[in-house]
Amino acid sequence: MSKYIILIRHAQAEGMQSGLKDIERMLTSAGSKDAMRMGKLLLEASIVPDLILSSSAERTTETTRYICEQLDFDFEKVAFEEDLYESSVRLLVNSIEKINSEHKCVFLVAHNPSISYLAEYLTGEIIGNLPPCGVVNLSSEIDSWKEISQGSFELIKFYDPANFDSK
Repeated sequence: MSKYIILIRHAQAEGMQSGLKDIERMLTSAGSKDAMRMGKLLLEASIVPDLILSSSAERTTETTRYICEQLDFDFEKVAFEEDLYESSVRLLVNSIEKINSEHKCVFLVAHNPSISYLAEYLTGEIIGNLPPCGVVNLSSEIDSWKEISQGSFELIKFYDPANFDSK
């Protein structure tokens, strides 16, 4: 049985402001628009999740909310995990390994550089840094999420918000 993991970097966030913690940074107006457009693009490509895991940071929460709205995915069903903020490939893999095998398509919304490193670890390909709201669609023939390992996924498609239509 094929498994699909959609890795999503949060959309463009505001810069650091005095008195604001990094985890509290919100999306810019452009970031909000990109997240909505990416959600619509994923829907048009028939990429709909069974489960969404998201970092608990404000910018990933907002990105996830906009994507959920476009996909008509119940935002209340999103699993927010603190370990996805300031994470590492090991922590991201640990979160994925805990996913119930019944879930075929999982979205993981997190931060650079770990989300980019994870994409390269899982595919063995040089992907580089995902841009804000960048998405990679990966697939594998594993039966259980516990089976993920280095090079166990294939890159299906990379979605770059810089290549959106002007619509």
